[in-house]
Amino acid sequence: MEITSSIINALIVYGICQAFFIAIIVLRSKNKTLFKKLFAALLIVEGIILFERLLVETELINSAPHLLGIAYPISFLKPPLLLFMAFSITRRDFGISKKMWWHSIPFFLILLMNLPFFFLSGAEKLAMVKSFMEEVPSYSNFSFYFTLSFFAYIGIYVYLGIRNLNRYRQQVTNNTLANWYRIILMAYTAFLSLHLLYFLLQPIGQLSLAHMNQLSMLAMTFIIQAIAFRVMDQSTLFKMKAPISGNPERRKADFETILKKLETDKIHLNEDLTLEAFAKEVELPQDYVSELINQKTGYSFKKLIKKYRLTEAKKIMENTDGQKLKLIDIAYRSGFSNKVSFYRAFKELEKTSPSEYLLKLRK
Repeated sequence: MEITSSIINALIVYGICQAFFIAIIVLRSKNKTLFKKLFAALLIVEGIILFERLLVETELINSAPHLLGIAYPISFLKPPLLLFMAFSITRRDFGISKKMWWHSIPFFLILLMNLPFFFLSGAEKLAMVKSFMEEVPSYSNFSFYFTLSFFAYIGIYVYLGIRNLNRYRQQVTNNTLANWYRIILMAYTAFLSLHLLYFLLQPIGQLSLAHMNQLSMLAMTFIIQAIAFRVMDQSTLFKMKAPISGNPERRKADFETILKKLETDKIHLNEDLTLEAFAKEVELPQDYVSELINQKTGYSFKKLIKKYRLTEAKKIMENTDGQKLKLIDIAYRSGFSNKVSFYRAFKELEKTSPSEYLLKLRK
């Protein structure tokens, strides 16, 4: 059992080091976006919390008792950080304004409540922590419901963050950062739910709080390791940007306008069509049109036009009724400017040549 406990503690130490290491890497990067800053702050907060909890768990805190109590107030900074990170992904114009500082009120209140504890001697701090660790929670104690309120507090913020990301993903399905952060929040929700269940059952079963502390630290370490792996595995992860327009309904209407111009007006049949000309036709900014097409379809503007032209060419081939049309005529009628681009599009998207495709239809 002692060997297992030592292995778990070693993994937790590794997770703590990873948290601080990733935070430094993120902050030293050239393009310091708001998400990066918030992400680094969250890792630092989580690293400090894990560090203090590990010192208590291994009783190393006896050598540095004045480190006790640092992590508890800053844990109240996690909920707004988690939510603000979601906002920074989904809203390009999001910033930490003065109005947003009210989210830090719980942190300052807890800090003020714990000021007397900070001025205690080392021995007095250790005695209080030992008493807390040995105390079995009771449904009749105020401390039980006060701790329960923290679960509700962080749960609300996590729920709002996931809801915000879900709404965003209804309009933008291929934003790597949004999809990745949603998975992290879902994993954090599972971790939080298990911890809450344990806390609610603790007064009944008189379960070991110290044992649960070690397991919860290990779970958070695994989340940090998953973050580390993703950061190292996907160098483009933090390059994703929030959409130009943050209004999902407006984005939906604008994309429908783009589709109408292609499917109804068949503007892709114009062989001289460019992104600039298309943007003027739909009366939308050029960058916005390019971004909207990419996030809704996963294609660039050129590739999307190529797909529409190829669909048109296939319709012409299917409706020739045995007539021998020249491939160059099919190319021109479907919007391609020459036979070469027509051939390349077929090979790229259909994995066959136009002549082979036509031959299969005739057979």
